Amino acid sequence: MDLILEQGLPHQEKAVKAVCDVFKDVYIKKPSASYRNPVVDLTDATLVRNIHDIEAVNIRPEDRRNHPIGDCLTIDVKMETGTGKTYVYTKLMYELHRLYGFNKFIIIVPTLAIKAGTSQFLQDPYARRHFKEDCGYDTDLDALILSAQKKKKGKSYFPSVVSDFIKGSAQNRKKIYTLVMNMHLLSNSAKGMLARDDYGYGAMGFYRPFDGIAATKPVVIIDEAHRFARDQKSYQIITDEIKPQCIIRFGATFPEKTEGRGKKKQTFKDYENLVYDLNACKSFNMGLIKGVAKEHFEPINKREEKLKITSIENKETVHFKYTKDKEESKFFALKKGDALSVISDDLEGITITAISRSTVVFSNGVEKSTGEEMEVSAMMPSYQDQMMKLALQRHFEIERDNFTRRKNKIKTLALFFIDDVTSYRAGKDGKKPYLLESFERLLKEAMLSMKSKLGPDEREYRDYLDASLADLSACHAGYFAIDNSSSDEAIAQEVDVILHQKKQLISFKTEDGRWNTLRFLFSKWTLKEGWDNPNVFTICKLRSSGSEISKLQEVGRGLRLPVDEYGSRISNETFYLNYIVDFTERDFAQKLVDQINADVSFTSVISDEMVRAAAEARHMDPDDLFLDLLMKKYITRKYEIVGDNREAFFMEYPEFNVGVKLDKIKDRNKVKNPPVKIRKNVYGELKDLWEKVNKNYLLLYDKDLDRGLEDRVYDILEDSNNPIFAHVTLTSDRTLVGGRITGDEGTPLKTTNETGVQYTLSREVPYGEFLVHISRLTNLPVPTLHRSFQKYVKKHPQVDKTYFNVATIEKFRDAWNMWKMNHLSGHFRYVSAQSQSKQTALTDAAGNPLETIAQGRIGTYLEEGTPSEKYLYDVMAYDSPLELSNIKSGDIEEIVVYGKIPRRSIAIPTISGGTYSPDFMYIVKKKDGKKELHLIVETKDKKESDLTDDEKVKIRCAEIFFENLSREGYKVFFHRQMKSDKMKAIIDDVLLHG
Repeated sequence: MDLILEQGLPHQEKAVKAVCDVFKDVYIKKPSASYRNPVVDLTDATLVRNIHDIEAVNIRPEDRRNHPIGDCLTIDVKMETGTGKTYVYTKLMYELHRLYGFNKFIIIVPTLAIKAGTSQFLQDPYARRHFKEDCGYDTDLDALILSAQKKKKGKSYFPSVVSDFIKGSAQNRKKIYTLVMNMHLLSNSAKGMLARDDYGYGAMGFYRPFDGIAATKPVVIIDEAHRFARDQKSYQIITDEIKPQCIIRFGATFPEKTEGRGKKKQTFKDYENLVYDLNACKSFNMGLIKGVAKEHFEPINKREEKLKITSIENKETVHFKYTKDKEESKFFALKKGDALSVISDDLEGITITAISRSTVVFSNGVEKSTGEEMEVSAMMPSYQDQMMKLALQRHFEIERDNFTRRKNKIKTLALFFIDDVTSYRAGKDGKKPYLLESFERLLKEAMLSMKSKLGPDEREYRDYLDASLADLSACHAGYFAIDNSSSDEAIAQEVDVILHQKKQLISFKTEDGRWNTLRFLFSKWTLKEGWDNPNVFTICKLRSSGSEISKLQEVGRGLRLPVDEYGSRISNETFYLNYIVDFTERDFAQKLVDQINADVSFTSVISDEMVRAAAEARHMDPDDLFLDLLMKKYITRKYEIVGDNREAFFMEYPEFNVGVKLDKIKDRNKVKNPPVKIRKNVYGELKDLWEKVNKNYLLLYDKDLDRGLEDRVYDILEDSNNPIFAHVTLTSDRTLVGGRITGDEGTPLKTTNETGVQYTLSREVPYGEFLVHISRLTNLPVPTLHRSFQKYVKKHPQVDKTYFNVATIEKFRDAWNMWKMNHLSGHFRYVSAQSQSKQTALTDAAGNPLETIAQGRIGTYLEEGTPSEKYLYDVMAYDSPLELSNIKSGDIEEIVVYGKIPRRSIAIPTISGGTYSPDFMYIVKKKDGKKELHLIVETKDKKESDLTDDEKVKIRCAEIFFENLSREGYKVFFHRQMKSDKMKAIIDDVLLHG
């Protein structure tokens, strides 16, 4: 499986354009030597003017900081973790080469892990293919990875990749040379690899690597800018030794700088020419990354018990201070192997496994340093077990949804951060340590529990769980720093998969067709930077990361949007990262929100335009909305936000919030919505309707549809109005800079436009696999598909194997679903299944109404107040303003009772292969009170034109389902409600025709 990179994502294109526009119309000198970049005239006033123009559009005033440019231009690009920084600076190199001729770049990263990820991306065939085929660059990027030299006896040799970088010729217009190195290799000591001048040979006359690199006039790209403060030695080496003409810093965060003293002391982000700011707030609100749902358990006991390491004596004895409630402190001295139960019975089973000069390692995997204080409750083995159990519960909730998606499945991963490798890795005696043993026990329990909940249509997921249960050890793997020196081949393979084989990790099948069940990862916080995986949906933090790690960095390992089984990024859905912490970090969510909003310019005044927009969305009169805000004291008559009521204001009216949206960072403990009460008297009146629509139904096609099925498939292939086989063609817009690279030093480069090139895109899939994928998505037999495609190809020989690609699979699926919607009306019916269960979302196994239902089943948001007595529930939970309007419509006289249908409770089969559950159910009566009518409503808070094909198919199937039900003698009216439709008008229409 290849990861499919997307071309033209607006947030990435804007970043690339912002940097490129800095050099627009700037005087650029041709290179004076073949190994040198074109040289930007840093004194050109156009450069400063361009930067100011870009800042005026992209950057808030308080972040605009410009210093005299001097010998090196610094450009900053801020992009939140998970939004594609590596992709952006890779594409930026192609664009700067295309527009201005630069072909010598150096990427400098802080750690080996980040270097590994960057190198893998630059060298991976799928990325190279993307930039050539999808983006239309007729240029090769030569990634030269600089590594530390292994010590050898005798003479050392000039680093070969540095030599290749220096020798790379600017006359080769179709080559970009990129040197990738980590911070450690910048060492400027006399023995440093790049600083030495005693090599036996050099490159282009340079015998000291730093001198040769500097002579190329490179453009330096710094990744993770916050790790390269300008007063650090590594940054000074970059400016003094590499001497770049331009440094482009990329990061989610930037170093801080303090100026002034006393009351005038100010601390701010050390930006320099910040031209693009995709901060965390924008990233969350625009749906470019996952939301975060934090959760913790309260302490098992309510006593305030704390344990502090006061000192360590000769690496042998650990001195503890134990404090319980307000009792006098007690002191203990323990050695390796001693049990902590001598301090507190709650620590039964925990022993000291290792002691160093400043740290202590415990048998439950926790590692603490001298001076650290621990909550006894958080240390308890039973508490850690509860955290893992919760993480597994959340994981399997998401995994089931991701696996049983109607469209392409998503491989779901979970990440566990622990303190000590010995709590996870089995010792030489083969005995499993406590943490690993507990995890596998809890994992087995969670899988068996999930299996018991599966329905008959979830056979494939059941197979996946069976394969997992057959070998629990294959389901998890770990990466720890100590693994880098391990000689164990099995460990080395685990590390390679986690760090380098991202595509393998998110694949469901191995190369030989077996289930790939690896999806639970363990690490010692080593993955804090430079590693992420788009399909991490749960992080369980069994250890403290330390105060130096920002909250955004902590969740950053799982923020990237997921990719499906074909490698396609899914950006049109809402996903959340479950983040499990212990109770000592109960305020994690609020701290994360505060950190995100720190980059936002809050306003204390709303505008009349904001009021009008909010009123339109809520179907209100703007004056009425203004009065409502005024009466609730959210604003003053001058539109000023009342500070004390800001949080309540944004909670009730999130559209006015300029910070991170309230639903993007969830604290499950704070918004742990209490169960919603089901009103039994209301249910009693809805009972008949509910039981009728809640039966299990089968969708049966007419038998005559099987005849001629092959012809129907062929007709879809031949439909010229909706071509299935169609490559996407991209045409580049080519801008030439200067023409020939030769010429006199100082001659400015000119830009001219000429016709670009065209590239045809293909994501080829082996033919057999191609047919199987279509069969799984459409339920069409593989032989039928094969004969139809073969017939088509014979008639159209221009259709070669490259047309059998992922795009064609998806286009055929959509075309088949649309064909069914347009042609199958009257050719399928719904039949009640023989086996029926009385247990539903609203009733128990005996058919009696439940006392409560989880709020999440009926609505994401809560409105204050009590709903109409006619309403099924005692609260107003909703998912859209239109739904809230419906809930508040209980004063309509003709409504007898009504209620929101719990999410995914009514499973009406659809011809597209999934199921469908509508939104509201009503019983209404005629004005004379003699007749009651049943009404089911599908609520879509959007315009008719905005409905997707899938939504249209589901609604049409629902119409046929209820028509079928009515013909069987149980009359049910079905209506769809769009954005502008009022419930009163719908009920009037039902009464008119009832």
